[in-house]
Amino acid sequence: MEKLRIGIIDVVANSPKTSMWARAMRVNLAAIMPQVIAVWCEQEGHEVFLAYCAGHRNLVEALPDDLDIVFVGAFTSAAEVAYAVSRYHQSKGSVTVLGGPHARCYPTDASRYFDYVLGFTDKEVIKVILDSHEPHRPHGLQLSASRQPSVLPGVRERWKHIERLLQEAPWVKIVPMIGSLGCPYTCSF
Repeated sequence: MEKLRIGIIDVVANSPKTSMWARAMRVNLAAIMPQVIAVWCEQEGHEVFLAYCAGHRNLVEALPDDLDIVFVGAFTSAAEVAYAVSRYHQSKGSVTVLGGPHARCYPTDASRYFDYVLGFTDKEVIKVILDSHEPHRPHGLQLSASRQPSVLPGVRERWKHIERLLQEAPWVKIVPMIGSLGCPYTCSF
């Protein structure tokens, strides 16, 4: 398999904010899954660039232009920003992937802007994208695992990505942790 150049961008905010709280805390709102996807991609032998965008960084400069795949994680409040990031990287030849709450809540809308839109995401779903990494336009392909992953890379495996995140936090530095991998029951509703 060819070695891919993969960009991952965690869109924490939808706009720049200059308040003291935003400058101190927004970076600490970063998600764990972008770090997890970075580790999974590195385990597959690919080169990974991870950026955290908390409203104080130029999104065009956040990642290199010559990427094969760009993963974006976003809440619905930052959906328009995520869509713009996708269009920009598609114009540079990258295949784009959306994950996170917006992708799970509005997959049909998101598929108009991304090549892949992810629901539940595990290592196998990521491998499918890495193996094919084909553009799907004008409507992206929706992929989902049957359930949430049962195991995620721990802090030791994610540390180099956490350390970069901590460097961007000016005063308050929080290490993102996860307390649950979802509901353990298999209800039909």
